Amino acid sequence: MITCPSDTVIASCSRLRIQEGNMAEDKIGARLHEHVDTVMTSCPPSVPADTPRLQVLERFSRESDKPVLVTEADGSLAGVITPRDIIATLTPDADVGGRHRISELDRYLKSTAQNARDLVSDEPLTLKKSATIGDALQKMEQSHSPTLIVVDEDGRAVGCVALAPVIAYLTRSP
Repeated sequence: MITCPSDTVIASCSRLRIQEGNMAEDKIGARLHEHVDTVMTSCPPSVPADTPRLQVLERFSRESDKPVLVTEADGSLAGVITPRDIIATLTPDADVGGRHRISELDRYLKSTAQNARDLVSDEPLTLKKSATIGDALQKMEQSHSPTLIVVDEDGRAVGCVALAPVIAYLTRSP
């Protein structure tokens, strides 16, 4: 932060502050073009797609606030089971309104699920590892989700990108 001596003309000090702000904006702009692996964190836990429903529920009984990735036999991402999906499987007759409403059909299907594949959310929010931080922010905005799963060229999950660490990185001093 720029501090101005008491004898500095206010207009000169204001120009210095504007220049400092422009340099910070330039730094953020440059960092938006860096690859997401710069801010990527490790993946949430995963289970094979054929994991029985009861085992998935047991896992959520230990860590109910974290999503679980579901992977196919080849290691590719089949989907994500969120705490919301678990609530739907346990309360098939509930009518929960709001922005993230689960349809009656989805509730029924999740309540009759046999394995992890049957419990996944419709479409996992993914981003290619080759994407930039700017691409990640754009996808977060479009999907209204603060977290994305980063996948490699074969569709295997290699990490996650979350909004808070991205903001911290963009605003951190060099």
